[in-house]
Amino acid sequence: MLQNQLVTMEQNRVTIIGASSAGLFAAYLLARAGRQVRIYEAAETLEPTPRTVIVTSEINRVLGFVPEKAIINCIYHIELFSRNASARVTLAQPDLVMERERLIRLLMERARKAGAEISPGHRFLNLARDGKNRPILRLENRIRGKVEEDRAGIILGADGALSQVAQPLQSPIRRDGRAPVSIVQAEVVLPPGAKADTVQVWFERGDTRFFYWLIPESPTHAAVGLAAESQQEAHQHLTHFLSQHNLEALEFQAAQVPLYTFRARASARPAGLPALKQAGANILLVGDAAKQVKATTVGGVVAGLRGARAAAEAIIGQRDYEEELRGLKRELGLHLFLRRFLDRFTDDHYDELLHLLNGRARGILATRNRDQMAGAFWELPLAQPRGLLLGLRAILRPGKVADGGP
Repeated sequence: MLQNQLVTMEQNRVTIIGASSAGLFAAYLLARAGRQVRIYEAAETLEPTPRTVIVTSEINRVLGFVPEKAIINCIYHIELFSRNASARVTLAQPDLVMERERLIRLLMERARKAGAEISPGHRFLNLARDGKNRPILRLENRIRGKVEEDRAGIILGADGALSQVAQPLQSPIRRDGRAPVSIVQAEVVLPPGAKADTVQVWFERGDTRFFYWLIPESPTHAAVGLAAESQQEAHQHLTHFLSQHNLEALEFQAAQVPLYTFRARASARPAGLPALKQAGANILLVGDAAKQVKATTVGGVVAGLRGARAAAEAIIGQRDYEEELRGLKRELGLHLFLRRFLDRFTDDHYDELLHLLNGRARGILATRNRDQMAGAFWELPLAQPRGLLLGLRAILRPGKVADGGP
């Protein structure tokens, strides 16, 4: 009986590594459900890095509330530009421009109010075993300059693109050899002609396999950026882009983002450590640590929060985490499939793609947001069959890949 009580107490404890948005949201859900939750954050102060992000309205459904404190603007239109074509999509539900720092502070406040403890200045080192073969967390207390240990019940790795929790497990999430892509963006004064309710996107295949973006933060300012294979490459191309468009960078923001792969897994058990039956594993990965990021748009906020909710519900309901992730993995898999098509596109392909955005196809894009790709994936080919033929041509007879492409 005593042994069973100890196991129950262990399973009731959840340790989260990383005070990311996904980690904090999972902590909030778990603590609210009565679990004992502690978050260890490597940074010595809980000061999130500011960065402008844009998300779909799906975030409200995933969170279960509207994160009003984090929203700084609403977007109703998206304008797409290639070398010789353009298209405009009006959204049925507005996209939300958010300040990442505010979102994390909001989730931190909710997690604490629900009863979660947050310990800054603690860097995850590794997992060990105690005399009874039970898992022990080893952490560096960066404030006191010493190594500390904590009993590990269930562990959530939410420590970002370069997750230290995922790395030593030798899981497939680390074996694909794909480095995170780099995002660099600059805050600028909103240029003449740009509207505060309209995002602009440019496809420049010679600079990036992704795209440039202008995200209005307010009627006066915007964030202009791109994703590229390295921070140096992204910064170089962005500087040139700003010069071309007569824009001056007021400040720069940067981040590394790991894209989802079909081999990515979100749960693991370190060799030699006993598995807890709870949720099918004793280590779960969420957010960027699990590569829960859309490969098409390099957006990971909503996907990471979905992963956090799935992890929390798996733990609370004692269900398998990988099963809870099925819907998210299907969505992310479709984005990865599309990314593989788009990586073969040239500037000419993008010109043709934007020309093909007729009324019916545009209407589907307006009502099916980027976090609802499963529905749009089958509807778009029916609305515009030539778009499917264009993708097949790019795969079977790709044009010359521009300099700077993969």
